Amino acid sequence: LKENIHDQKFLDKYTVGFDKFKEYVMGVEDGVPKTPSWAEAITSVPADIIEDLAREYATSKPAALIAGYAAGRTAYGEEYHRAAATLAAITGNIGIHGGGAAGFERGPLGIMIGPGLPEGKNPLETSLPSVRGSLDAALRNRTRIHTCRTWDAILKGKAGGYPGDPKLLYVVATNTLNQFPNINKGIQALGKLDFIVVHEQFMTPTAKYADVLLPVVTNWERNELARPWLSGPYYIYMNKVIDTMHEAKSDFEIFCELATRLGFNYSDKTWDEWIDEVFKTSPDMSKDIPNYEAFKRDGVYKFKLDKPQICFKKQIEDPEDNPFPTPSGKIEIYSQRLAELNNPKLPPVPKYIETWESVNDPLAKRYPLQLITIHFLTRAHSNFDNTTWLKQLEKQTVWLNSTDAHSREISDGDEVKVFNNRGEVILPAKVTERIMPGVVAIGEGAWYRPDQTGADRGGCPNVLTKDDYSPGGAWPLNTSLVEVRKEG
Repeated sequence: LKENIHDQKFLDKYTVGFDKFKEYVMGVEDGVPKTPSWAEAITSVPADIIEDLAREYATSKPAALIAGYAAGRTAYGEEYHRAAATLAAITGNIGIHGGGAAGFERGPLGIMIGPGLPEGKNPLETSLPSVRGSLDAALRNRTRIHTCRTWDAILKGKAGGYPGDPKLLYVVATNTLNQFPNINKGIQALGKLDFIVVHEQFMTPTAKYADVLLPVVTNWERNELARPWLSGPYYIYMNKVIDTMHEAKSDFEIFCELATRLGFNYSDKTWDEWIDEVFKTSPDMSKDIPNYEAFKRDGVYKFKLDKPQICFKKQIEDPEDNPFPTPSGKIEIYSQRLAELNNPKLPPVPKYIETWESVNDPLAKRYPLQLITIHFLTRAHSNFDNTTWLKQLEKQTVWLNSTDAHSREISDGDEVKVFNNRGEVILPAKVTERIMPGVVAIGEGAWYRPDQTGADRGGCPNVLTKDDYSPGGAWPLNTSLVEVRKEG
């Protein structure tokens, strides 16, 4: 901004609120200019590198900022995503070929999550005004429970401000205990429940706590429709490969049988009839695929694109007839809806807000290392962790920088304990220069496997993560402080 290399014409035409954001960045609002030196003190990235990169990004046209998700999976991570999109707007790179809005990186091809089976309404919500689209995560959860606070809600119930006192947990298509934060608190919560039902194919950490464990079919034992994650020019029809084995049933079949026993009709269609219905009611599939029967036979339909797909191209080329989907019809650098919440944790312009369990948190004296939980090469979340061949390809380890390893007398391959006030994980160390000092990384999805002392020897990082959500609703699983010590 000081060098006046931002795109003021773009800002004037397509955005609202840049002046408020500029006041924050330049320090007019709080007396703290957000200079490269200010950022260096927070990030450890040298100020001259920050300055050179900012200048290069601002003066290169077009330029695509691929923001990624990991930094947003932190406390106040929504501010990171808002700032990235604001940066794309400031440089005029939205809606043009070779640019990008620095957002979800989903191309404008169809819909990402299509129609499904009809859903009932939450009875607690039927008598209340709709909060659909609200930016207030707490308001949206007034009759629901944010997944990050599942264990807290079970333990505290109405006395803790939650909408009910849970008695039963019904788990479908997830390894809840393993994948939700703060596993040891989760174990306490599961112990308080009266009844737990789990649909599973394997004896996962969650399945071990089931009162009733129902075997469900695999993807190869049923037909299914699928879409590409994010986007892509194709659709998939997953044809059943084998008949159902033994007494396993699909989730749908189980629900139908339970409904009959409870005295009501869950569905008037078969599963395959529902697939046909979903296809017919999908505005993109039904339009893009000319021959449904051929699609089912072939298992995939690919469509050709005659030109590159550019997000927000129409909004930039013809803003009068194609406004942005915001109250103002423009890119909202300043959000009036957020301003009306009057919540300093959800400011109307994107701001840097220091996270809980940061390096400046008093807890850092006891737990000085920041934990990030990375996606793992041989797993899809917690899927495939019980596949022996894949485990042989890549060991579950904790990554730490050689500087941190040396000060703790840890060598590559040593068995170490990673711990904080929520739990302990014991696994081998991977000493590497590919992670910065002060930070450690553990791959998410490894199955929780406690020993007799309660320490996890499976390498599950959710033993260590905090069970709370960011003010905007995000899972802050990359915001945790830990310490690492050599075992033995």
